[in-house]
Amino acid sequence: MTHRTIYNHFPTREALCDAFSDHVDELLMASSGSPEPTWSLASIPQLVESLYRTLALRDRHARAYVMLMIGNRRPMSAWRKRSLMAEKLIAREQSARTPLTPRQVTAVIRMFVSTMGWHLLTEQCGLSTDEAAAASAWATRTLLDAAIAKRTTKRTVKPSSSSSPSQGGANATRRRRN
Repeated sequence: MTHRTIYNHFPTREALCDAFSDHVDELLMASSGSPEPTWSLASIPQLVESLYRTLALRDRHARAYVMLMIGNRRPMSAWRKRSLMAEKLIAREQSARTPLTPRQVTAVIRMFVSTMGWHLLTEQCGLSTDEAAAASAWATRTLLDAAIAKRTTKRTVKPSSSSSPSQGGANATRRRRN
């Protein structure tokens, strides 16, 4: 096969890479047994666990995709599309108190919810697929909670009436700080 033969089907290298990316996406969707997932902030941590298990089933294709992304030095069209979807979701819900932009939050989360994240955690860090999935889901949940600044109700602690005099001073100081 010559370069010319390939370029008869794909006008550019980017078109060839995007076609391979789309092919791997189709294989992963077929392997997962479910249609394209519906993205919501609440579903992202569960998506990572499902994604990692599917990647383990199609590990050769997933590794080839990762190497293509590294070699191509740019994200594939499917990656860009999903990142934009996630960024829009995060932008709608993000707290003004978060020091990062929606794009920054999305970039970090997409690192975990990706073929690249799976590859790094399983191949480079030596985690099993289940360990990597659990760690990524936890990290994603933690980042999302921080980004949308979920508020927890503060519990007030009442000092017990059986406090000793030395503890009373400490309790009074704590009460003033609260």
